Amino acid sequence: MGLIDEKMINEYLIKWKPLLSLSDWDIRPIVVNQEWRKSGDVKIDESNRMAAVMIKSDLDPTYLEQVVVHELLHIKLWGLDQMIEESLNALFGKEESEGKRNFAQGQFMQELETTTQDLTRALLDASGFKGDYLFNRVQKQIDKEMGSE
Repeated sequence: MGLIDEKMINEYLIKWKPLLSLSDWDIRPIVVNQEWRKSGDVKIDESNRMAAVMIKSDLDPTYLEQVVVHELLHIKLWGLDQMIEESLNALFGKEESEGKRNFAQGQFMQELETTTQDLTRALLDASGFKGDYLFNRVQKQIDKEMGSE
């Protein structure tokens, strides 16, 4: 059994959905109880305004609010995400192994994640959040350099 349960996720969904103008969305919490490389993810059905916020069960609860807000921002940015994806398809085709498309997709995903995380921090800071932020990417770089990956 993990540290995170659906009730804990739902508390943050209830808090943040109205603040992000997502009250008209049916957003359900999903706890991932298997080996998973992510802290969180979101699956979206924009046409029906439905989404699932997926959170790793063994996530340190200290970081739960941050991950939930981050995933909710992905819902907020979904239209922009899809517009860029369609633009990449129009420019480079749908074959993800094609070099130019792969490069452009990687650049876009890096910018999307960076922007989403910056907005997450700004919103949490504005709400009075006093916790630590996830340090995963930097820690992975440290582990790789130190040979403890």
